[in-house]
Amino acid sequence: MVRAVRALVAPVAIIAGTVVVLVSALGASPTTTTTTSSAPTSSTTVPVATSANWLTTWTSPMDYYFTEHGLQPVPAVNATFRDIARVAVGGRSIELQLSNTWSLTPTTFDAVTVGVQQSGASVVPGSIVPVTFAGRPSVTIAAGARVRSDPIALAVHAGETLAISLAVSGTATVSIHNCCYGHVDSYGTPNGAGNLTADPAATPFSYGDYNMRWLSAIAVAGSSAQGTVVAFGDSITEGFNNAGLSWPTLLQRRISHLAPSEQVAVVDEGIAGNTVSVFPRGTTYAELDGGLPGVTRFGPDALALPGVKDVVIFLGTNDIWFGAGGSDLAHPIPPYGTAPRIEAALRALVDRAHAHGLKVFGVTLLPRATFTGGNGEEPETWTPSDQATMDAVNAWILSPSSGFDGTIDLAAVMGDVYNGACRPTTPFAPYYTVDNLHPNTAGQTVMANAIATTLFGIPEAPTLPPLVTATPTPGCPAALTAERVLAAGSAPATTTTTTTVPPPTTHHVHHHARSNATLRRLVGVLLVVVVGLVVIGLVARRRRARRRRRAREAMRAYRGPGGFPPSPRPPASRR
Repeated sequence: MVRAVRALVAPVAIIAGTVVVLVSALGASPTTTTTTSSAPTSSTTVPVATSANWLTTWTSPMDYYFTEHGLQPVPAVNATFRDIARVAVGGRSIELQLSNTWSLTPTTFDAVTVGVQQSGASVVPGSIVPVTFAGRPSVTIAAGARVRSDPIALAVHAGETLAISLAVSGTATVSIHNCCYGHVDSYGTPNGAGNLTADPAATPFSYGDYNMRWLSAIAVAGSSAQGTVVAFGDSITEGFNNAGLSWPTLLQRRISHLAPSEQVAVVDEGIAGNTVSVFPRGTTYAELDGGLPGVTRFGPDALALPGVKDVVIFLGTNDIWFGAGGSDLAHPIPPYGTAPRIEAALRALVDRAHAHGLKVFGVTLLPRATFTGGNGEEPETWTPSDQATMDAVNAWILSPSSGFDGTIDLAAVMGDVYNGACRPTTPFAPYYTVDNLHPNTAGQTVMANAIATTLFGIPEAPTLPPLVTATPTPGCPAALTAERVLAAGSAPATTTTTTTVPPPTTHHVHHHARSNATLRRLVGVLLVVVVGLVVIGLVARRRRARRRRRAREAMRAYRGPGGFPPSPRPPASRR
């Protein structure tokens, strides 16, 4: 019996190991295949990951072309520019996206490099890596087009600031993202300086400004983060009037306190003056600085970005203002800027996001008030009719009929409902800059704190310290709403309002996960049955072999001189 048991140990062990391997393989995540880049590498380079796990870690949407005076394009001629970009999450390799959206002619880059920023326009020596496009160091981008680089073997860390250098060959119109006063995004050489992309020194880059040139997105591969959340909005999302410090940046700061595998990358696709709907020609900043309308740019600036899982839409206030005539109240342009028109445009974005299997969250429009001018800005009038339109749009955003997967009621926390006041449609002054429209750092901070990170399928991130004293006014219903919204951002919670059920396309991943789980259970049961049958077969085979051996021994004994066949062995007793 001992020999029989020993004989079964090896086969059973092999089969059991096979069961474990098969079941584990069915439940494991896909692994990443790596290839070695042929591009020169620095001391920080590693093998490049496949395209299966790219996610966007930084964005800067193009909104116009570079001008100085008279709104005429100022060309770049045989010059080098150095854009500065801070990545949200790290990875083992990166990929650049260059946009020629607003350039009037094709743009040719003789060379592009990427390195780690040291300070200003200077780059950490030894960190510069050449960038290729379809295996070549140069690339020509058609007017209005975009291009992605080959994977770049450069490991980056969360919060690291990169310097991307672009050498323009010939003459080119410069596509830019114009934001924001108070910080420098891009440096440049004088025209005629030539290709200085490999020079780490800051000296040749004699000027800097807040116009991000051509660089529109950076993706990373090999990140442990769970995906990308796109903040799709206007100047409030962009950080206008606040040196570019915005709620997406501050929300990412909250998320950075989580474990790397629990994080998402929040990328800022805000453009100053942006509208969600398409207005008649000449009635928006699009021809000056407002970018393409949300319904036009939603595909390239959100849906087409690698690794996007969720979109937060925060648009509509500019539609209302322009629809009322903007700075010329005597010439409103209905039906543009009306609540039904804005709601239809927002619903179109919701449907498109769902068609791509993404979750989409709507943000209520912030309180605003008339601005009499100053700080380099023109006066802007906000009328009771404008407010009525905003109230209608916000009510629709918060309603189940909007189709959003969830809503974020930032309007509730930005109204004057603190410290004894109860005016929910009036801006709370300590949260706003002088123009009564754009939040300051305190306002951007409270908005970032009011967003529950659990909306994005990650744990609740720690909130940031508030910068002003704001005590919800007792007895004010709107203050109670503000308090509830703020609480949702600091504790595990669902959305702050009714969450609608998304279309079936948004649940394909969940059905697939359930199917995998069921398949694993079935395979596990079948393998256990197979193991049992094999064990029974081995035992039976062992018994048959034993009986045959005894029969042969009995026959030999019977045939021998004086031998008698043995008596049959009685069966073993069962206990």
